[in-house]
Amino acid sequence: MKGIPVITVEGDCIARAWEMSLVELHRKGCDLKTEYDKPEDPPSKDATMIITITDPLKEPMIHKDFPGGPLELQEYVMEVCEGIKDHLVRNPEDPKDTRWEYTYHQRLF
Repeated sequence: MKGIPVITVEGDCIARAWEMSLVELHRKGCDLKTEYDKPEDPPSKDATMIITITDPLKEPMIHKDFPGGPLELQEYVMEVCEGIKDHLVRNPEDPKDTRWEYTYHQRLF
């Protein structure tokens, strides 16, 4: 395989489409070491993922494997969309700082 694959998944609801995207990523994604992997870590999986949800308001909207409940989901949404945990990223100039390398909010915005 050359380059990062483009994978397309279609599902009737958010939860099923998300699950199918993980299965297809595992099957068809490329192995890739990232700057965040430790030498002993297995390679990460990478792909460009196109997910089509044909009925986005259909239940289940939240996958049963989502860790936590409604409060944790709200916190995650605020973390990704609003950056409420961006302050937890480590200072790259301080080798003793062991906090996060990045947040999803930083990567998206």
